[in-house]
Amino acid sequence: MRPARCLVIAALAAGLLSPAAAQAEPSRTTQKTSAITLISGDKVVVGERGELVRVEGRPGMQFAQYVQDDHQYVVPADAVDAVGQDRVDKRFFDITSLHAYGYTDDKIDRIPLLDNGLRAAGAVPKEDAAQQWTARRTGALRAGKLWLDGKSQISLTESVPMVGAPAAWQSGFDGTGVTVAVLDTGYDQKHPELAGVVSVSKDFTPSGIQDDIGHGTHVAATIAGRGGQYAGVAKGASLAVGRVCEASYCFDSAVIAGMEWAAREVGAEVVNMSLGGDQSDGTDPLSRKVEELTAETGALFVVAAGNSGTFRKVSSPAVADSALAVANLTKQGAVEEMSSRGPRLGDYAVKPDIAAPGTDIVAARAENTLWEHAVDDLHARLTGTSMATPHVAGAAAVLAQRNPSWTAAELKAHLMATVKPVADSPPSVGTGLLDVGRAVTQQVRASTGSLSFGLLEWPHTKTFTKTITYSNSGADPVSLSLQHNLGTDFAVPSSVTVPARGSAAVDVVLDPRKGNGTFFGHVKASGAGIELTTSVGAYVQEERHALTLSMIGRDGKPVPNEFAVVVNMTTREASVLSIRPDGTGSARLPVADYAVLSRIDELTPNYDWFVPVAATEVAGRVSLAADVSVTLDARQGKQIGAELPERDSVVWYRDAQLRVPFAPGKISGVASIIDGRVPLYGLSFGGPLPELTYDSGLKGGQPLVSVPGGFPVRYYESSKYLPPGEHRLDVAERGSDVRGKLALVRTAGEDVYPVAQAMKDAGAVAVLWAGPVPFGYDEQTAIPVIAAAEHQVAVTPAKLTLRAIAGSPVSYTLFLPHKGSLPFGVKKFRHSELARVKARYHTSGADGSVNQRNNPVVGGAIGVTLDERLAAPAERTEYFTPGTWFQEGFDGRAFGGGDDPITTSWAHVDPVTFQAGGNYERTNLRAVTSPRLGGASLVPWADGGGVERAGDLITTRISPFGGAGWVENWRQTGGGYVELFRDGASLGFSDVRRGSFHAPARDGRYKLVLDASRESLALSTNVKTTWEFSASADGKLPLLEVGYSVPVDLRNSGKAGAPMPVKFTATRQAGKATVRSLQAYASFDDGVTWAPVKSVVPPGGKAGGFVSLRVVAADANGNTVDQTVLRAYRLR
Repeated sequence: MRPARCLVIAALAAGLLSPAAAQAEPSRTTQKTSAITLISGDKVVVGERGELVRVEGRPGMQFAQYVQDDHQYVVPADAVDAVGQDRVDKRFFDITSLHAYGYTDDKIDRIPLLDNGLRAAGAVPKEDAAQQWTARRTGALRAGKLWLDGKSQISLTESVPMVGAPAAWQSGFDGTGVTVAVLDTGYDQKHPELAGVVSVSKDFTPSGIQDDIGHGTHVAATIAGRGGQYAGVAKGASLAVGRVCEASYCFDSAVIAGMEWAAREVGAEVVNMSLGGDQSDGTDPLSRKVEELTAETGALFVVAAGNSGTFRKVSSPAVADSALAVANLTKQGAVEEMSSRGPRLGDYAVKPDIAAPGTDIVAARAENTLWEHAVDDLHARLTGTSMATPHVAGAAAVLAQRNPSWTAAELKAHLMATVKPVADSPPSVGTGLLDVGRAVTQQVRASTGSLSFGLLEWPHTKTFTKTITYSNSGADPVSLSLQHNLGTDFAVPSSVTVPARGSAAVDVVLDPRKGNGTFFGHVKASGAGIELTTSVGAYVQEERHALTLSMIGRDGKPVPNEFAVVVNMTTREASVLSIRPDGTGSARLPVADYAVLSRIDELTPNYDWFVPVAATEVAGRVSLAADVSVTLDARQGKQIGAELPERDSVVWYRDAQLRVPFAPGKISGVASIIDGRVPLYGLSFGGPLPELTYDSGLKGGQPLVSVPGGFPVRYYESSKYLPPGEHRLDVAERGSDVRGKLALVRTAGEDVYPVAQAMKDAGAVAVLWAGPVPFGYDEQTAIPVIAAAEHQVAVTPAKLTLRAIAGSPVSYTLFLPHKGSLPFGVKKFRHSELARVKARYHTSGADGSVNQRNNPVVGGAIGVTLDERLAAPAERTEYFTPGTWFQEGFDGRAFGGGDDPITTSWAHVDPVTFQAGGNYERTNLRAVTSPRLGGASLVPWADGGGVERAGDLITTRISPFGGAGWVENWRQTGGGYVELFRDGASLGFSDVRRGSFHAPARDGRYKLVLDASRESLALSTNVKTTWEFSASADGKLPLLEVGYSVPVDLRNSGKAGAPMPVKFTATRQAGKATVRSLQAYASFDDGVTWAPVKSVVPPGGKAGGFVSLRVVAADANGNTVDQTVLRAYRLR
């Protein structure tokens, strides 16, 4: 498995305590979801654009969910300190970046790491992430920072003269004798414009040095191509080409290796990096490597600023102090819309540094690449800061030839100072447009290209001074007029005289007492034939005061290692305030009213997040106009709770979301899941919070395992169950004789599976687990594992009676939305105020389990998530609070035909609205399973959606294995295809679930064939459907969908040798259809022979066998369907 990557920057693409904490609401747009496993083992589900859908965290874990610099973060409570103290790379919890990198669970199964940010250091298997996180959090993180191996993105006839290259050539300087390293996608070894240009090359990827992308060849030729009309800026320089990028991405580890090779081994004077990762504050691994190699070797790194198009988006490693960061101008001299703007994250340093043309740049095209951008066989037209950067790298080579003794800092400063003016500010263009012609001829220099005053924290009591030193290598003194556009907060002399072969200093003075905000502008020095420009920037912080929080538990002791989300009620920006080990935390924040949201957990010594001793939700308001200290004393909290109608039923767990709206579609707050056994309280302070929402979901029923008259227990989520009945067992500590006993395992966090196996091998009947409970996997534990709160078994009991049931005959799925305050008091539910649902869960025949997920629908989107694993097959009564609910889930062992836990995931097509006192029925996973054209309205990532035309494109979104009212969510084991024909000619093949075909909109007879199989599942092992239809008009096409009604039992079986009444239907996905004919057939030998069927499948087959079905139907318009389902249901 490959490690993380960097993005190639062409138009082909702070700490926790900082503004903009928010969470995106789930989207209803058509999309497909992906899961991302975090380094902590928690899972986050995102949409196809990376938007947050939901968090599936470790039991009991709290999560800070917020948006920072347009990136969505989900940080578990036990990572807040490590991220805030810069011991863990926050990109591990940056959902936006992880999705962009392609680090979703369907694409990689390991999380790639960097060793202290410098070398690839292996990867964490996602299935082991939770266990390894516990070890890292408690030990390894103290040794150094844990970095993600992230990714960067690979981001001339008019442009070369635009930057003054011909003038430099006329002066005799074209880069001859200078080596420029190009770290990119390789180069076309046969391109005539690069013949003899590349002196050395090396591949740091598995792809080979030959450029199969085209980006690297284009960049290389812009620097030093010998193309006559398309000559590069430094047409005399030689190139060292290092391939560090695959496709459009470049792994950090490969980029770092390429940087070291270019600077240390090759000795390149200039290194071009038309690539970049995320926006950064300059402390990331790539930026640190730029600083290290510049100081060590003197190489100048010229780096693309990025193509993110908004402020504070300059990417890594362009943000490094020593890097020369390049913005993109059009050939008309305007800033290109997608060019990333500064300033730098964190300290507001001036970035980018300089601008160059990067829009519609024509340069060398690698063979068989860039077809859509081709100008001719040898050239392509591209846009991006990737194209601007090689202009500057070439200019640096020209200037290095002119001044071979200059350092990287001197080259950078002079290129920045000798620019052509651009009517824009430093965060967009740096100093201005590159002018290498002036750079090689002008004798007066500036010591720096930019002055960054950076972030000046409030209060402001003094002035700050930065100095520009002008040097004159000429024989005569030079008088310079000084002008600036920085405003009255800055003072700059009006002129300066620079002596012959000497220097003169100019002080730029900022008085922050005159006003606050961001200040950016230029200081321009001009004289006879001389123009020098320096960028200046500062952020003068607004008035701020300290907000200090102290947390005290219900036991009167300080509560350490928590966090609070603090929301500015004016701007709705949020910060995450970390609580230190002494139970206090503080932050300096702007004057405003704030909402303080948190949950105080009194944890056991081993940090059992799911079963703390007690938990207190916190929601309060603070007015910050001076330093303020607030004590959050859980002892002042009031009870929050719920009582279920049945005496034998209990709340299993609560999913709570304490939030304040941030902006449309975004929120900030605290989300957590907590065991229903934990006493829950609420604490409010400081006045009303009308904007507050507290959405709480409860899941409950009869406990599957209990201690009669004793403390509460529960099964580990993937535990094997005890046989139903009472089990009176002796208790023995792990390490003693546990044969025939209940083994008590005290733990601070271990993998359950090997412990359960070891206890089974030692003869234990079951395990009593006292301590944090990690994630479960698909397979069951070797023996039953029953979890107890560690404080409940501080003293080992001699004996323990466990009462077990196979499944709760009743369940409660309750949603309690509350606005404006916390819902104090105990809510006592009555059956009359709930909806009653008779629910049936079918299986393929084997006993197993079903994981069910119910979501209330709030404002058209999915709300809290309430999961449950229940034994199947099952029939039971379920109660819901009134409102609209959506259900999905997955069925593993219950649906498998073999020993492996094969999984099918399913979703009901439409949500259901329940009324108080109403009676309803719901059936899940009942045979017959066959192709479905309709999609699930609230989970558009599910399979299905239909077949439709839009212009010349026909798209197919079909769930090959669905049922009455439900469709699949994701792919099962198996394969298949769809093939589209028009007038007998094939238009191609596509994926069985999602396909697209080019089919010009004209009359014709179409045939769509779907063939899908899932041999490892017991039923519907193969489905084949042929549709014939017309398809000239836009919209849904007139395909017929076959429906089946077969009265199978809960194991999806009928009685062998007995007739089976059946009903078949054919409906059209678009409009009403008059069915002209429908003929059905049945087979007892997997389709070898068929018998016609009308309303009854005739007696036949043997117990243990299967019945296959075939339906052929046509409507009055000539649209037809022929569908065969092998092993549609089984016989008992």
